[in-house]
Amino acid sequence: MPLQQPPSSPIRRIGLLGGTFDPIHAGHLALGELFAATLALDELILMPAGQQPQKHDSTPAQHRLAMTRLAAAVLAERLRRACLATTLRVSTMEIEREGPSYTIDTLRELRRQLGPDASLTLLIGSDQLLRLDTWHEWQRLFDTAHIGVAARPGFDWRSAPPAVRAAIAARGADADTVQSSPCGHILLDDSLAIDISATDLRAELARMNDSRRPAGAAADLLAPILDYIRAHHLYRT
Repeated sequence: MPLQQPPSSPIRRIGLLGGTFDPIHAGHLALGELFAATLALDELILMPAGQQPQKHDSTPAQHRLAMTRLAAAVLAERLRRACLATTLRVSTMEIEREGPSYTIDTLRELRRQLGPDASLTLLIGSDQLLRLDTWHEWQRLFDTAHIGVAARPGFDWRSAPPAVRAAIAARGADADTVQSSPCGHILLDDSLAIDISATDLRAELARMNDSRRPAGAAADLLAPILDYIRAHHLYRT
């Protein structure tokens, strides 16, 4: 009788949600929770950016990191309540790195840490997808990771620049494919009906005083984040 082969270990599934997080808000958490469920993530990494090549005059990194950690505690509880076995952690990799924070460098470092077999997915919004061809070495991103895109309401991927549109057409895949392979695909998910602008948030916060209840864009902030912003007098004009 031939010996039976032991079952192979399931592939690890890692999601990376990065960004300026200036400030981190309900939309970021909803995106993370969506893909934690869709991809059955083993681990979700929240990573505030260091020096963003395409953004200037961001809030100091120590404040953005502190707000990210507050948001992570809220998201961890949401994942627990949803019965999702996703480990959540906050990474300071980009903040600690000297020089510009290029996503391709971050993904390469994560791939070295995770090994060649783990499924690694970069999680972004559809607004970032439309600008993907402006990212440093953007076509090399697929050598190390998948890209999971949460589409904003009314998003049409055919409005993307030609090179990005071609990448979507060639690399589009379903959740099962992304979960079971290391890198190289794009997963579009249009089930997240949320549209939050950090620019609008900052503008609303600049108009608010400490006694005013959050309204408009500021209503999309988590209470611990709003308390932190007020305590440290952030986003004042």
